[in-house]
Amino acid sequence: MLLHPPIDNYIELDEHVQQPHSRKELDDSIVYAKRIQDGMMLKERHLHRIFPESFIYMRPRNIVSGDFYWFTRLYNKVIIAAADCTGHGIPGALMSILGINLLNQIVIEEKNTDPAFILHRLDHKVTKAFGYTQDIIDEAFKDTHNDGMDLSICCIDISAMTMTFAGAYRPIYWIRNGELNEMKGNRRPIGGSGSDRIFTNQYLDLVEGDKIYMFSDGYASQFGYLLNKKFSSAKMKEILLYISTLPFHQQKSELEKSFMAWKLQEEQTDDVLVMGFEV
Repeated sequence: MLLHPPIDNYIELDEHVQQPHSRKELDDSIVYAKRIQDGMMLKERHLHRIFPESFIYMRPRNIVSGDFYWFTRLYNKVIIAAADCTGHGIPGALMSILGINLLNQIVIEEKNTDPAFILHRLDHKVTKAFGYTQDIIDEAFKDTHNDGMDLSICCIDISAMTMTFAGAYRPIYWIRNGELNEMKGNRRPIGGSGSDRIFTNQYLDLVEGDKIYMFSDGYASQFGYLLNKKFSSAKMKEILLYISTLPFHQQKSELEKSFMAWKLQEEQTDDVLVMGFEV
């Protein structure tokens, strides 16, 4: 086993010597990491095949994102999730890849479609994954770490026209007859330190034309350039209700316009993910 880099990799650096890894090499590596992350998530066109009226608006703070979405169809059921991982940039992206892989295992391989049980399994697996290095992390970060994710997940039974929802610190919005409704998730994250967590399901009988929205907290937490305050969940609800009568591709465009008009020259606060679909 090679315990140390080859001696040739060591370079005596001074102010006249360029470091061996340039910024361009680093940027190229991150761009390639984005290709890997994007490749692990199904494209918006795949969601269109399930819900013709739908959109996915994703805007990373950096090149790669700590937010991710995930969905699949098992027979007459569609399981769809929106997640916000600890951190952003490269650490968040690595966590998102872990989350995607674990959802593939829990839902596709194990055939689980119950949202609360999926969150329970996901919490167990994430906690276990970080448990292998817990002692090292505890020593290095003095128990201030909280590796995990906030996540909303729902199961749409297309035949029965029902929705089962569970959330880990994330809600879900649904609009019917011009009225916006909210289902709040449990106030428990996925992973991190703490005791065993219990997640609960909520149920909704769907009506054709219902519009469902799932999201991370990035859109609502963006600080404005002209007003030094967050966009807010209340304002986000107003925007979604206002645009809900538009075709979904236009809704996505309007969300982008509203976000950019609020942000202007302000630095983006967090990764942004909003997805919507009509049943």
